[in-house]
Amino acid sequence: MTTFEKSIQIAATPEKVWTCLTHPNWIQKWWTALREYHYASEQQAGLGMTFVVEEKIGMGPHLRIKFEVTRWMKPDQIMFKMVSGTGAESYEISWTLEPVEAGTLFHYVEHLTLSNGFMDKVWGKLGRRSGMEHIEGYLRNLKAVAESRAAEAAQREAV
Repeated sequence: MTTFEKSIQIAATPEKVWTCLTHPNWIQKWWTALREYHYASEQQAGLGMTFVVEEKIGMGPHLRIKFEVTRWMKPDQIMFKMVSGTGAESYEISWTLEPVEAGTLFHYVEHLTLSNGFMDKVWGKLGRRSGMEHIEGYLRNLKAVAESRAAEAAQREAV
């Protein structure tokens, strides 16, 4: 299993960041490895919601994963885990939003075990840097998208 953890401060309220995390149009703007994102159930929010993603990161395997939301505490935390898919044996992600004076401190944690044991070991050693670079890119994108949305909202309120 490979674990990735990273935090970033975002100059937007947790509510603004939450929308970027939970709406497909916004997710696809910051989660750049996504090739596909769609709901796998009629439920589109909350505990038990399921969704499917396809992603490809560098030399890593092509992943097609169905996730189920295991924790939904708006606007504080979302956790989801793999329930089926290809390319991974297990995959869990946690997004935690902590209100701070300047906006939100966003924490990203990912636990990934690839289905091929040899590839999992290789990815754990050699792919770690590449995986972290992608995650850092996602977080920079999330920051830009959320801060842009917050600035647009503030501008509308000022008028």
